Amino acid sequence: MSKKHLITASAEDPRNLLLLLSQRLGWSAAQAAKAVREGAVWVDGRRVTPAVHSVVTGARLTVFADHDPAPVAVPRVRVVYEDRELLVVCKPAGLLCQPGRRGGPSLLTVLPGPLWLPHRLDGDTSGLTMLAKSAEACARLGQALRDGQIERHYLARVTGVPLERGRIELRIGKRAGPASPSGSHSSSPRMITYPAQSQLGVSAESQFERRDTLTGPTGSQSLLLVRLATGRTHQVRVHLAALGHPIVGDKLYGGSPFARLGLHAATLVLVHPRTGQRLLLESELPENFWPRPLPIATELVAP
Repeated sequence: MSKKHLITASAEDPRNLLLLLSQRLGWSAAQAAKAVREGAVWVDGRRVTPAVHSVVTGARLTVFADHDPAPVAVPRVRVVYEDRELLVVCKPAGLLCQPGRRGGPSLLTVLPGPLWLPHRLDGDTSGLTMLAKSAEACARLGQALRDGQIERHYLARVTGVPLERGRIELRIGKRAGPASPSGSHSSSPRMITYPAQSQLGVSAESQFERRDTLTGPTGSQSLLLVRLATGRTHQVRVHLAALGHPIVGDKLYGGSPFARLGLHAATLVLVHPRTGQRLLLESELPENFWPRPLPIATELVAP
């Protein structure tokens, strides 16, 4: 469990950031460098990077780490596709794409870099994630995402039995109201939906097909294939909750209990940013996500 350490750099402290952390927290140089590399060190409200080597007198440091951090087990990251400009991996659930406020492992810290993220998955979502090996490739992939030229299909395990096929067109916006002390709405939905005709929020469209259904003593659950026509924060989670079929394991949006968030980025269809080659990439369902095997088909027919 991380602790928050608050430090104000005094005139007697060394100006070197790593040396200051070592002396104040009793760390080795390697532990201090690891905390900086994983994004656990903030100076005057901004996360520092390994490029920052010094601090000035009066600087306020916030460090999210233990005095003697225990080794953290890093989940296995499987490479699905790689060339000189593009890397696509299957991110395990529980691994952040980039360093969080409290530090810890992330794709950007466990994979050899430098790497850029043209898009991100929620930490609790598993599946295909694109990383670019140059800023130029990242810009091209980001523009392709904004232009709707990259298809993304998710598999979602939801409560209940939705229609066999449907389209959700609800605008999505941030939830209003005070945040918790940590800066998040930990007990309430972070995003909410508005009618398509509303001026609030931003437009969002998801299409889905029901691929399988299970019925047990606690009710029914279904496996949906969801295609994003837009890419908004928490879009699949918010849209399916608004439909009345929240994703299992989704504590923010009312999902029934499950061992993990029941959301997996299953396929990517994209044009390579340099060669123009069309790539179809797939990732099989994680273990224990669904009790029987199902083929992943990318042909999602719009209703």
